[in-house]
Parts: sequence; C-alpha cells; structure tokens
Amino acid sequence: NKGNIVNGVMQVTIPVTLEGNSRSTIRNAVTTEVQNVLGLTLPGPFQQVMYVLENCYVDCGWAAYAYINSWNSVYQGGYYKQVGVQMHELGHNFNLAHSGGLNGATYTDHTCLMGNPLYSDDVGKMCFNGAKSWQIGWYDDRKIMINPNLSGFTSWSGRLIGIANYDSTGNEPVVVKIETGTAADQFIAFNRATGVNSQNDEADDEVTIVEVTGNNGEGYAQSFLKAHLVQGESYTYVNWAGSGRNLIVKANVINIGVNPGYADIQVCLDSCDPITSAPTKSPVTSAPTKSPTAAPTKSPVTPAPTKSPVTSAPTKSP
Repeated sequence: NKGNIVNGVMQVTIPVTLEGNSRSTIRNAVTTEVQNVLGLTLPGPFQQVMYVLENCYVDCGWAAYAYINSWNSVYQGGYYKQVGVQMHELGHNFNLAHSGGLNGATYTDHTCLMGNPLYSDDVGKMCFNGAKSWQIGWYDDRKIMINPNLSGFTSWSGRLIGIANYDSTGNEPVVVKIETGTAADQFIAFNRATGVNSQNDEADDEVTIVEVTGNNGEGYAQSFLKAHLVQGESYTYVNWAGSGRNLIVKANVINIGVNPGYADIQVCLDSCDPITSAPTKSPVTSAPTKSPTAAPTKSPVTPAPTKSPVTSAPTKSP
C-alpha cells in the first residue's frame, strides 16, 4: 500500500514515465515522492535505501548503480533479487571502488564482489578481496602491516586464515598489507572458499595478492588482482620500490584439511629461506589509525536535487 512500509518495502508511483526519461530524472522523482509520502528527508532513520524500477527503457545495459559512501542504490528489472548485485552496490555505499583482474579490466577480479562475479538469485556467499577487507574496517583486529622498506628488513613469515573464519579462536590475520612507501599498497589474503565465501568465483583456497591504485588502502580506490598462488608458488616484485632488490611473496603451505584452514606465507627480499618451524610474526608494524576517507574520483556523477555524493559506474548486466 502506498505510504506503508511492509517488511522493509514500500511502493510509490512517480509523476514521470520510465520511457523517455534519464536515470537521474527517474531517481530524483522517486526520492521526491518517497520523501513526500513519508514526510522526511531521506535517508531518514534508514541506513541504506534501495530503489527498484520495474524495468529500464532508456540508456540500458546496466543492472544497478549506487552512490559512493552514501545510502542509495538503484536497480532495474529483476536485478534487485540477485545477491551479488546487491552486495556490489552496497559495497559502493560503503565507499568501495571496483576490483579489476589480472587482465587489467575494471570489473574482472572475481575473487571479490566488487568485480561483478555473481548474477543469481540463489548464489551470493562471497566476500570482498584483501584490499577491500582492509579498507572496510570490519576486521581491524585481525590485520597486520609489514614494511619491507624499513632498514634491516629481510623477511617475514606468517599464517593467514580466510575471511569466512574471521570469528575463529586465535589471532591469525585475515589480511596483510605490504607498505610500498606510496599510496599504491599491496594486500595479501587467503581466499578460503567456505562458509560466507563458499560460492567464491575465482582462485578458491589460494593466496591472493591485490594492489590498490591510491589512498593506501584506507579510502576509495580501484584495486587489481596481481596474482593468486597455490601451495609452493611465489610472486616476485622486480626492483621493489626502486631498491634494485626483488620482493618475493611465497605460499609455502596451504592446508584446508583442518578447521580453520590456513595458508603459511613468506614475504622476502631477494630470496626466501626454507621454513622448517612454525612461522613467526616478526617484524610487524601495527595497522595505522584510519585517516578520513579521501573524496572519490567524480566519474560519472548523477545530478540530484539536493547535495548528493558521487555515483559509481553502473553495474553492467551480464
């Protein structure tokens, strides 16, 4: 019923047609009508507000779009039912940018919901990648930072568990940040495909390495998958930070036969010595205090009648 919110849902009729009007015109009409009916200014008491349009008729080819670091997302047709699309757009509301893959394209990191991997009503048990997991702040008590640029650094070794096992006992990190000395830092995670991440779409149970393009992993920034490693594989940064030395990330052991499953990794300058005992967590620097989020790049912007944040690029329909 108009004006009644039932199970979190209400329906309104807007005074403009879906045919022949732009996305911004339609979205603004919905905002105005909802505010008039409820007698408040959105978001009001709500944390997130999703607009669902019955279909798209102009400038289509998109599934949904969302406002960055804000409360609003917009869906067309049946895409609102698809969990992966919902979580992607909510990720934008949470100030997360897109996640690109090994090919350098914007959306192709399918270890991460910000890479658009899932389009289904019944599939959606998947998490964000290491860079996004560092940024979002949900796992601050289980993340660490290492700095290979510090004098005396030769290597670090440690054990990672997956995001799905975040609430397990112990203190193993779920993400490790490698400080580069620039705003484009590197992040290591164990992509354990179980529980809330059991429907992951790429690199199940592998060690993933992700790079951000700015903001030190603390704010809105595109990320790119650099590598995913099975047991025994390594990834090398040639001429690390212009030092003339190589930095190696190695997956020594991956064990998913225990609970929680884990990955033992090394980060070494020039070469990694064999690990013969339980890994240590030294030297490690503490995770930095979060600084205020930098304003995201304004592209593309959706106009709105009141001051409104930047929108992400629309999620492409499959």
